[in-house]
Amino acid sequence: MKIRETLRLFKKTNVFLIGDIMLDQYIFGKINRISPEAPVPVFLKSKSKEMLGGSGNVLSNLISLGTNTFYLSLVGKDDNALKVRKLLNKLNLKNYYLLSEKTRKTTVKTRFIVNSQQIIRVDEEDSAYINTNLEDLLINKINSNIKGKDVVVISDYNKGIITKRISKYIIQKSNALKIPIIIDPKNEDFSIYKNATIITPNQLEISKVTQMKAQSDKEAEACGKIIIKKYNVSKVLITRGEKGLSLVSKRASVHSPTAAKEVFDVSGAGDTVLAVIAACLPNQIEEKKILSLANKAAGKVIAKIGTSTISLDELIKSKTNISKDKILDIETLSKKLRIDKEKGLKIGFTNGCFDILHYGHIKYLEKSKLYCDKLIVALNSDKSVRLIKGKNRPINNQVSRASIISSLNCCDYIIIFNEKTPLSVIKKIKPDLITKGGDYKNKKIVGENEVKKWGGTALKLDFINGLSSSNLIKKLEK
Repeated sequence: MKIRETLRLFKKTNVFLIGDIMLDQYIFGKINRISPEAPVPVFLKSKSKEMLGGSGNVLSNLISLGTNTFYLSLVGKDDNALKVRKLLNKLNLKNYYLLSEKTRKTTVKTRFIVNSQQIIRVDEEDSAYINTNLEDLLINKINSNIKGKDVVVISDYNKGIITKRISKYIIQKSNALKIPIIIDPKNEDFSIYKNATIITPNQLEISKVTQMKAQSDKEAEACGKIIIKKYNVSKVLITRGEKGLSLVSKRASVHSPTAAKEVFDVSGAGDTVLAVIAACLPNQIEEKKILSLANKAAGKVIAKIGTSTISLDELIKSKTNISKDKILDIETLSKKLRIDKEKGLKIGFTNGCFDILHYGHIKYLEKSKLYCDKLIVALNSDKSVRLIKGKNRPINNQVSRASIISSLNCCDYIIIFNEKTPLSVIKKIKPDLITKGGDYKNKKIVGENEVKKWGGTALKLDFINGLSSSNLIKKLEK
């Protein structure tokens, strides 16, 4: 089955999702000095963004994949609960129900980010299990909405909604209706997940439960088979970080190595895997294909800051390498970036002549993309290259160079500029990040002062010695 056909099936898939919702807050800033009050760094806040976390991130991914999802979760009666509801409404989600408990704090995780790195996380939560009255209310909602669903998903972050009674009831009900049920477990008592179709522990979780290592493929298989036998689950999907995914069943095991080139932020990667598995399972997609899609999705989101969603377009592009419509004028680019920024996406920017594209260019562009959600490549026009490199350059004209760069998955947008530097473009689009290769000779990157004024950052990235278009041209001339 081709990937486009697979993704079309997602739009016909009806999902029932229940789990602990969280509010993920990201506070961006910089540290330039030590406090005079105590020997601690002073964090100067520049901007912030809020996203759905926990089972809310699973929901965001399911919606992004195109599924029809009904959602059940739990919040307190506080300001953060209102923020959660607003974020849910932005998803244009019609079918959801949030239990509200007066005495409960809505779970919030606040991460402080400096130079694209997390320096501390502050949590607010109340993880006490819900009472019997709320359990009864939940069971009524489950009974009213579970019929007709293609798959049931429990995203258990052990924050109070998935009690032993609720877990057992949903599993029993799903099995009675012959609906597959997938569970992402955080409770160390796996007995509450007994008789599920698939459970998706990570490597650390399954090691704790089995008291065995799960480092190698064989060890992961052994752990998975213990869980299958002890808790009567059909399959165990183990998420193993940089080692990828392992799907273990009674008869066989399938291992899929990670598709990520570099891990940047693992927040929510398991949620993305869970969403992809849920979208695939009821559509009779072969196991190797499911794991491949899940790995590609995880590889995309861990290269971004924070809990992120995978889109259908990203899954398609990762397979087919679509490059059209990337080369834009400044007005069109500005319009697209306004939409991207409204979604909370981080905008990266780099520039260069890229006359003869080589391995060094590709590695540098790929690394630049790791630090942002959308990467803009500003390309020197033929006129601009002549101003910098001389009358015999460029070797390839701007149309050819732009077309070649547009074929790279790491490049999202291309703009061609005529000046010696892209400063006017930077001022117009106001990116969050600008990057330059480590071979750049000036102390400051063009636009560095400007980007810092609006709270952005500038990074010099490592480069590969000896690789440059000029050196390659000299070799050819010899």
